[in-house]
Amino acid sequence: MDTITLRPASIDDIVDVAGIFARSRAAALPFLPVLHSGAEDIEFFGGYLDRGLITLAERARVKLGFLVETPGWIEHLYLEPAQRGQGIGKLLVDAAKHRQEHLQLWCFADNLAGRAFYVRQGFTEIRRTDGDNEAGLPDILFGWQRPA
Repeated sequence: MDTITLRPASIDDIVDVAGIFARSRAAALPFLPVLHSGAEDIEFFGGYLDRGLITLAERARVKLGFLVETPGWIEHLYLEPAQRGQGIGKLLVDAAKHRQEHLQLWCFADNLAGRAFYVRQGFTEIRRTDGDNEAGLPDILFGWQRPA
């Protein structure tokens, strides 16, 4: 099996990033409303190239998933649906943990698999909301702190 590599995304990757996002959401988060077009998703993720870091996971130049981080935050983590459960999300989160002292992230309360994944990665629940997000759905703020 080919090795999984991680690398920063470039503008040339944004269409693929938006595609992974759409396919992953449809498969893993079917309860979420689709609020934006594919073109809007491309523009949205392109904006992170200037204000954050998009890390791509690849195997033999095939894009498997990505993580978007800003200082202190994991903004997005999405994998191609067929790539879930293979340790790729853990690789991406571990890379972010290596770069940052602490991280926070929001996870929809109904995303039971995502919640369990983040707990396995050492994140703990900080607080919940009733849905003060764009989707209007309850979510949970999780946090992680590098051990001293």
